[in-house]
Amino acid sequence: MAFTKKFELKLYVPVSWGPAGDMPLRWRDNLKNAAQYMYDRLTAKIPDDGTYINDLATPASKAYRSMLDPAFVSKGGRTSGNIKDAHAKNIGRKFSQWLTNLSKSFATVDGVQAKSFKEKIDGAMDHWAQSIADKTIRLTGDKIRGRSVAPIVSFFLVGDERATSWVKQGDMVDGLPYNITTVLERNAVKASIQQKLVQGGMMVINSEYQSAVIDEQNAINAALLTKLRETARCDAFVTTPAVDKCYCSWEMDGNLLMLHVQVGLTTP
Repeated sequence: MAFTKKFELKLYVPVSWGPAGDMPLRWRDNLKNAAQYMYDRLTAKIPDDGTYINDLATPASKAYRSMLDPAFVSKGGRTSGNIKDAHAKNIGRKFSQWLTNLSKSFATVDGVQAKSFKEKIDGAMDHWAQSIADKTIRLTGDKIRGRSVAPIVSFFLVGDERATSWVKQGDMVDGLPYNITTVLERNAVKASIQQKLVQGGMMVINSEYQSAVIDEQNAINAALLTKLRETARCDAFVTTPAVDKCYCSWEMDGNLLMLHVQVGLTTP
């Protein structure tokens, strides 16, 4: 039995990748220009107390309940059940307060429509730019300065040769893009892989690169790609890289996060 390698990639995740050029300004202006539309949509979607309870309060209460340890008891003697019930009751009464605060944010003041909302957007622009630089854009890149690891890998795995020009200096590529799935499923598979790599990469970054989280995400990658592949086109994916195996694994190279991918097929 012989393993034929189709391609191998070693792609480093940038330590930081600030938003390009006028991206923060466009983010700010787009939100400010859409202020009236956003207010109209919100008030149309949540027009009354009953809708507020069904669409906002109840889902929020259920999500809050799932986060509390059932065995928890506060210093004051309140059980988790007591706390959950109080939370549900409090947010269920808040429609009038929610609507008042919403109206204030979007009110016309000093001749400026949605003045409070727009001032908050102005104040949030720098924070948004910094949060983008430290998070998702490190994994996606952008169309102006080039793509990062998630789109490069997802395009390589469906045989899209555009990805070869996106590999940056300092990264390693051996081989050409190779489609692991059927032609009809390429777009769906590409989107699924890219979404999972961005999500998993953020979990690794947010964990401060804990080995347990890296191992967990590598197992998820292996399971997903094994499920998505066409069995006649490549071997099953494994969690731990080996010279004769397919894998898509997050690794640490010193202090740098890297995505290491190999695809191949074993034949008699």
